[in-house]
Amino acid sequence: MTRPSTLLALVLLLGTGCGGSPPPTDKLAQSVASVRAAEEVGAKTDPQAALHLKLAQEGLEQAKRLMADKENKRAELILMRADADAELAVALAKEANMKAEAEKAKEDVRALKR
Repeated sequence: MTRPSTLLALVLLLGTGCGGSPPPTDKLAQSVASVRAAEEVGAKTDPQAALHLKLAQEGLEQAKRLMADKENKRAELILMRADADAELAVALAKEANMKAEAEKAKEDVRALKR
């Protein structure tokens, strides 16, 4: 009979002792770095990349507010999304840059043929 009550007490103690998850500061730093990378490769100049960069920036701000409110689990999920948006912005910006370079190379070849 003492086992179930001991088990219940242990579960309650663990449940109240945890209090919540720690702030996802590592994920925040990773997302900030991803946003910075997107800005550095020129994501603001390509419409699709700019959209995902904006979503990532908004996610960072929302996650910071959630962390201030001690809603760390939700903040972590938002940061994961922001990081993915920023990485997509990097990829889209790089693709746009590569397409522009390829188009310039085509024009150079055409000019040489004339």
